[in-house]
Amino acid sequence: MPVFAVKHIVKDHGPLSKIMREIKKTPYSYTSKDYEASIAAKGNYIYVIEVRTEKNGVRSYWLGYKYKAFESLQRAGGARWKEKFKYKNSAHPTGKADGMYFEDPIRITDVDICDWLSSKQPGMAEIPFRLVSSIEEVLNNPTNGAIAFA
Repeated sequence: MPVFAVKHIVKDHGPLSKIMREIKKTPYSYTSKDYEASIAAKGNYIYVIEVRTEKNGVRSYWLGYKYKAFESLQRAGGARWKEKFKYKNSAHPTGKADGMYFEDPIRITDVDICDWLSSKQPGMAEIPFRLVSSIEEVLNNPTNGAIAFA
């Protein structure tokens, strides 16, 4: 079963903490990649990762939330989401979302995950199976305080 990561670039879209109220209602993410959007929206998990640029220019990666996507929405007439993205992948709009979130994103320190993320262009990408368990460890570490969607 494929698992996907979506980069949320802070300098372009602001911090995830600013949209968490909306995310808690119905988690979503954006992409313009056709294949990834169509496959991810068929009941697969998406991890939304905030990308910050530190003062020294180095990027850091922060796990914001994970959800199971069920819909891939396009805007009418070819309009774009946030004037940039073709698709909005979303959890099922009714009922409880399947996934977890952090009130404030948690830094990802695993070198392999960070190296993989740094090699990917902004947008959505399928996470290699060998890295999924490391990302799950961030979510499942009780000291990090992940919260299940209500």
